[in-house]
Order: sequence, then structure tokens, then C-alpha cells
Amino acid sequence: MAKKKLKIVIIDDNADYLFTMGTFLKKKNFTVFTASDGEAGLNLVKQEKPDIVLLDVMMETLFSGFEVSRQIRQDPNLKSIPIIGISGMADELSVSYNENRDYEYFDANIFMEKPVDKDLLLKNIKSLAKK
Repeated sequence: MAKKKLKIVIIDDNADYLFTMGTFLKKKNFTVFTASDGEAGLNLVKQEKPDIVLLDVMMETLFSGFEVSRQIRQDPNLKSIPIIGISGMADELSVSYNENRDYEYFDANIFMEKPVDKDLLLKNIKSLAKK
């Protein structure tokens, strides 16, 4: 029996990142949906009920990653979906995510900095999928 393909929603306002990460994950046999802003991303998550969400923390739009994370965690139908938070904060702002301090604003299961290490991302996806 064939294994069910994991469904991943990627939410990021960088079109190049969406394309390259989406292509990479599709080649690794995942079903991938992408959204270029938080509102569209949240709608996709509600519609597709993915196995994992890759969520950019700081997007240009008002409906940023922080808000998407909060809405997912407050929705009884979505709150158990694992979130991998992804950001270029360390690069752009010289600020890094601190799980102990920042989880109430951005409740991700795992946090990764851009540029994302693709091997580590695959390991993280597999470990979250097992839970």
C-alpha cells in the first residue's frame, strides 16, 4: 500500500522562496500548497487541513505570520497542525527567535532561520509528521 503523501502549506510573501521551496518539496514527494500572504494562507490551512504549515514570521502584509500563528492555535479544528516558523529576522534585523520569550506571539513547533537548510527542514518535517 502506498504511503499517503504529506500535505504542506507554505505561507511566505517572497515569491521566489515560495517557488523554490514548493518545487523542492514537490520533488521530495509532498503535496504542496502555497500562499503569498497570511490571509490567503489561513484560508488554505482551513480548506486543506495540511499535515504541516511552513510559516514566514515577518511578512509585509498586515496579516503577518504572528497573526496566522495565533489564529491557527485558537481554532479547535486547526490547533494541532504543526507549524514550522521560518524567518530571515536574524539576517534582516539581527534579532533571533527565542522560544522561551516569543512563543506567546508565535507558537511554532520548530523555528528555522533563512536561508533554510533543506536537509534539516526535511528532518524536521519527518519528525513532526510522526507525532
